[in-house]
Amino acid sequence: MKKIYPARKSFVKYDDDHFLLYLGEQKIEDYHPETNTPGSSSDDKSKAADKGITAFSYEGTEPDGSTKIAAQSATYDDFVAGLVRTKYSQNQVEAILCNHVDGNEEHQKEYDTFQAWRIQAKEMAHEVLERAV
Repeated sequence: MKKIYPARKSFVKYDDDHFLLYLGEQKIEDYHPETNTPGSSSDDKSKAADKGITAFSYEGTEPDGSTKIAAQSATYDDFVAGLVRTKYSQNQVEAILCNHVDGNEEHQKEYDTFQAWRIQAKEMAHEVLERAV
């Protein structure tokens, strides 16, 4: 789900075992929130036309645009592991790692796909931890 905010977001602790990460950040220049809410009057819309704001959108699996991951601390390693687990269970990871050396082309393709996701998860974790909010 995609959600727009008037300020940047990075991550928040959800509970003892989860964090919400705000991924896929898109900067929106000259955003007019008043014109994008149901029930705005024409006066509100004309005022809003004069002054837009810089907003940010995020797209994730949660209703607020975030992505919930399993992580106990706000660290690079925990965020990478949590992001990897959004697509691969521990059992799947073990199978992929054990099978990719058996010479089977399909297993090698699975491994390559897994590695590509791991690289992407690392980039996302780094970006969200470094984001200035």
